Amino acid sequence: GRWYQVRQDAKAAQRADVAKAAAAAVPRPLTFWEQYRRKPQGMVGLAIVLAYVLVAAFAPFLAPYDPMNDLYLADMLAAPAWLSKLSTRYRDCPPTIRLRLGLDDWTQEDLGGAVVSSYEHEEGQGIQFDLPPTEVEAPEEEEPTFSFVRKIEWNPWATETSGEEDDDMASDEAEEAEAPRKGVVLSRAMSYRYKTPNTFSTKFEYEVEAPESAETCIMLELVTPDGQARDLWDTTVTGSVEYANAIVDARDLDLKLRLGLSFFDEPSQVLFREKGDYTIRVNVSAVSPDGPVRVRMGPVAFEVLGMVHGVLGVDHMGSDLWSQLIYGTRIALAIGLSTAFIAVAIGTTVGIVAGYVGGAVDEFLMRVVDVLLAIPSLPILIILGALFGKSVANIVILLALLSWMGIARLVRSQTLSLKERTFVEAARASGASRQYVMLHHILPNVMPLIFANLVLRIPGAILTEASLSFLGLGDPRVATWGRILQNARQFGAFTIMAWWWLIPPGLALTFMSLAFVFIGNSVNEILNPRYR
Repeated sequence: GRWYQVRQDAKAAQRADVAKAAAAAVPRPLTFWEQYRRKPQGMVGLAIVLAYVLVAAFAPFLAPYDPMNDLYLADMLAAPAWLSKLSTRYRDCPPTIRLRLGLDDWTQEDLGGAVVSSYEHEEGQGIQFDLPPTEVEAPEEEEPTFSFVRKIEWNPWATETSGEEDDDMASDEAEEAEAPRKGVVLSRAMSYRYKTPNTFSTKFEYEVEAPESAETCIMLELVTPDGQARDLWDTTVTGSVEYANAIVDARDLDLKLRLGLSFFDEPSQVLFREKGDYTIRVNVSAVSPDGPVRVRMGPVAFEVLGMVHGVLGVDHMGSDLWSQLIYGTRIALAIGLSTAFIAVAIGTTVGIVAGYVGGAVDEFLMRVVDVLLAIPSLPILIILGALFGKSVANIVILLALLSWMGIARLVRSQTLSLKERTFVEAARASGASRQYVMLHHILPNVMPLIFANLVLRIPGAILTEASLSFLGLGDPRVATWGRILQNARQFGAFTIMAWWWLIPPGLALTFMSLAFVFIGNSVNEILNPRYR
């Protein structure tokens, strides 16, 4: 009996060892992440999406300018700055030169008895000129005999212009009697070693406090390297002026006429035709016999818009294209994710209700799906976008309402299969309601299919929004990749082949769409029962 018991124990131990070996031989089910990281395509897509997410998160640090509010950073259609080092076409092209000149930035050439000081202006350090009153000497009175004789002299050959000649003589004498103007001359040297720019501008604010009889003259000049002084702007003020603007732009006809140019000539081609040292000069003078004159000038802004700028140049409004591209990543991700989530939520709800309830409800919902699938989405989006207004929120809602039908069909077909399973019948037999069964038994089992379709809906939404923006129906208040392409088409980028304006947004759309397609296909292969 003892030998038999020992033998039975040995067999039991042997069977236990065999069971352990068999259990060890059975592979452990792989988790979702373990299956996903074995997909090279999915890992590439995930890496690209993570890169886009990081760009969107750190957009304020990667983009040096506001894409919508920072305008005229350079001349229209300016090329990227790095092209000046690679291409002879853009060599020596000027970057943007922007000066804001306060009192400390000027050299005082001539004070003329005036006092120059600074004051706080909202845009920086302003300049205040205090000009002393001028003394006008009265003209010497003529002796009465000569005056009387001249008045009663009769000249039979006199003409009608004789009186005018007397008036001219009197005015000349008055001018000779006037004292010279009290004035101030400030200058600022500027070195320019580039090609001739396409445009330049300057502006400043000024105000004058003076007696009513005073005449104040303010002049802005540009002295070229050959020593020739060009009058850019001047004004003569009688009395006081509370607030006024002095604006000079190379595209203004007034400046062309002042320089003696025709309508088709470019002032910058005349003023900046040679490399060298230029001088900006301000001349303030006044004639005021009745009291002192005070002139206040804000900082003088002098700008030469560059022909090269930044990483990707600028658009037709001088806005930085690199900043638009970076901030466009935020809008693209927001539109894609929002549209996909809304569409998946609607499609999942309709699909589960139609598949589980069945009957007339199923028939009605599926006919609605058939009608919406038969309607061409892009023309409807164009009409509804023009009707409800151009905004990102409207675009997201319209895209979601026209893209849930395919998901509803897939979820319905899966629900029809699930509701015949044993666990669903057991739940109904135990008294569970329809809502409970759909939420706790049907929905969790269709989630893998929903997640796979969610990822695959994102690139479609992004490309559709870009198409609407390219057609001019996007939101003009935000920087999107489609809007960049629309502006490029409308304002001549295709004409001059400005590839730095055309290619980057196209590549950004392509890579983002491919990334989500890669992720969606990989997830679909793992979670979709038909691919197992």
